[in-house]
Amino acid sequence: MKIRWLGHASFYLTTPAGVRVVTDPYGPDVSPAAQEVEADLVTVSHEHWDHNYLKGVKGDPVILRGLTSEGEGWNEVDTTFKDVHAYTVPTYHDEVQGEKRGKNAVFVLEIGDLRLAHLGDLGHLPDAEQCRKIGQPDILMVPVGGYFTIDAGEAWQIVESLRPRLVLPMHYLTPGMRGFPIAGVDEFTSGRANVRHLGRSEVEVDKAGLPAETEVWVLSLGEGAFRL
Repeated sequence: MKIRWLGHASFYLTTPAGVRVVTDPYGPDVSPAAQEVEADLVTVSHEHWDHNYLKGVKGDPVILRGLTSEGEGWNEVDTTFKDVHAYTVPTYHDEVQGEKRGKNAVFVLEIGDLRLAHLGDLGHLPDAEQCRKIGQPDILMVPVGGYFTIDAGEAWQIVESLRPRLVLPMHYLTPGMRGFPIAGVDEFTSGRANVRHLGRSEVEVDKAGLPAETEVWVLSLGEGAFRL
């Protein structure tokens, strides 16, 4: 399958069956890097404006929302769309059970023999039961910028708990972002030996080609594909 980082917490996945999946779409009010894409399936971790910009998604996609329309409760997503099985794990946007920023849903996507976990705007360390529900992902998409979400240190604690083979950092400061007091990716990667800066926005992966030990791949905004 192919994974392209669109910026912020948004990824564009193309499955072996050709299903186009977009996670947490955002718009130009967040960053000039925002793109319009066409999709078959969209996941929305929570109902904040920088994660639910559906105007930028073309076509007639199925929308999977992690929260209810008002954002006050969780939707229990557990569904299959062609070769994508998606389910949610209820979490919070902060460390005080949503009192500051509300609720958040982790989306787990099972595509063929790959398990991907997109943590959305997770704001706390998941407990043992939440980790059990997420399972051990092959690919973990984790926020690292802090302030609105977990920070770099907390992100590493989650990596150590979930033990993914591939980590894709997201939700960190990139050039042109407007009014986001969050850290850059270097806060997460500095001093770590298992980090690859690919200089590309897209990778093509399969189970056999994933690293044997956990690696962090930092994707860049822009065109181009990096093949294993």
